[in-house]
Amino acid sequence: MSEYHPPAGADPTVDPVGPPPPPPPGPIAQSVAIGFRTVYVAGLLLLVLWLTGNVREIASDSQMVVLRFGRIVRAQEAGLLIAWPRPIEQTQLLPGPERLLTQEVASLPPASETAQGLIGPFGSAQAIPQNATAFLTGDGNVVLLNATLIYRINDPISYALAQTHVAAALDRLFRATTVHITAARNLNDFLVVQSNATAGQDQNMPALRGEVRSSLIQAMNARLHALAEGGAPLGVEIERIDMTAWLPPQAKSAFDAVLIASQTADRGVAVARTDAERRRQEASRLRDQLLADAQARAQEFTSTATVNTAAILALEHEATPETRGSLLLREYRAKVADIMNKVGSATLVDPEGGTRMLLPGKTDK
Repeated sequence: MSEYHPPAGADPTVDPVGPPPPPPPGPIAQSVAIGFRTVYVAGLLLLVLWLTGNVREIASDSQMVVLRFGRIVRAQEAGLLIAWPRPIEQTQLLPGPERLLTQEVASLPPASETAQGLIGPFGSAQAIPQNATAFLTGDGNVVLLNATLIYRINDPISYALAQTHVAAALDRLFRATTVHITAARNLNDFLVVQSNATAGQDQNMPALRGEVRSSLIQAMNARLHALAEGGAPLGVEIERIDMTAWLPPQAKSAFDAVLIASQTADRGVAVARTDAERRRQEASRLRDQLLADAQARAQEFTSTATVNTAAILALEHEATPETRGSLLLREYRAKVADIMNKVGSATLVDPEGGTRMLLPGKTDK
């Protein structure tokens, strides 16, 4: 032990008043004190970490739902989240409202061997996927549809509550909606199986496919809104549907034969129309030629008649009531002279005589 030293100026012969000071701690006590301080600091750090355990950053494509003692109290989109530590509050990370999720619609098992035979083996030449489902169209045909739903979360609280049932509910909603859509459409609205459509309809085929998808999306969203109004919201909204259609294997060969026959008939009709158009053009060209010849001949006849009647017209202009007889006699004599110059011989018959007809014949010697 260390010796006691009285304070400066005190009488060393006089005993100090009061108890002696406590001895300094030993090495074991110092070690225990250091250990306790370390435990305090570690506990303080653990307390800070526990208190800030639910303080985190939410990414821009995510959102988070906060549960307090198992009950959802709020939802927060991208940003800084501050929540009570576990187990007071728990967090559930969900995709953001702008992030699109995909789900392939699963197929139901065929109800019978007949239905399975209608769909056919999945390893056929058409490469029909296993989740293709048969639907009946409005014109009494069957079409196989394979669809992929693309949706987003518009209500994170409802989605968190119904997350385990969303996939099955979307499958069922798609099947129920597609039954109504296909029943109101023809097979040609899903597949090009008829070649008797006009050119305008062929050009509108992509627009028709888009109209079918739009109708399907609107009907599914209407059913989702009806579920929300009925107190069972799923918290999702359909954005797009990627759908592919196939014919049943048993019907494909028949439709292919009909399509080939229709195309052959269309080619025959096209050839006949081309030949008819060629004949019409040839007839039109011949008609134009005949009209041109007739017009040329008529023009020639008109010119000849004009020339032949020019002298008569001139005589008509010169004639007067006093000179008409002399002019006609003059013209008669001029024309008779021309005729007589062209005739080799002439026989004159007395109109008062008994001769009525002269017939050429042989003279008797």
